[in-house]
Amino acid sequence: MKFRKNVIRLLVLSSLLFIFSCQTRVVSPTKPLQDNSIDLYKKYTIQTKDAKSQRIEVLKIDATKIYGKNKAGEMVEIEKNEVREVKKLDVLLSAIIAIAAVAAVVFIPI
Repeated sequence: MKFRKNVIRLLVLSSLLFIFSCQTRVVSPTKPLQDNSIDLYKKYTIQTKDAKSQRIEVLKIDATKIYGKNKAGEMVEIEKNEVREVKKLDVLLSAIIAIAAVAAVVFIPI
């Protein structure tokens, strides 16, 4: 009975950590967009100042715009001064955090 309770607690904790740690903020209102903030040919979720989010693969960045391709294959242009937040998917870091959480729950007595 106690083992089942620990397993359920472990699953809930690891799933919450995995969900919240999948994306890393590259750009935020406190951390402005810089020239080296975004890498080319990587996928990002970009939120503009009008609260519109787009998941794109960045293909080109110039002085005023970010060019990319969305999941449907359409070309997207986003003005740099309209970018509010940029998030990058980071699966490896999320998996490491989830494994550490599982190990902590299993090996640390409650």
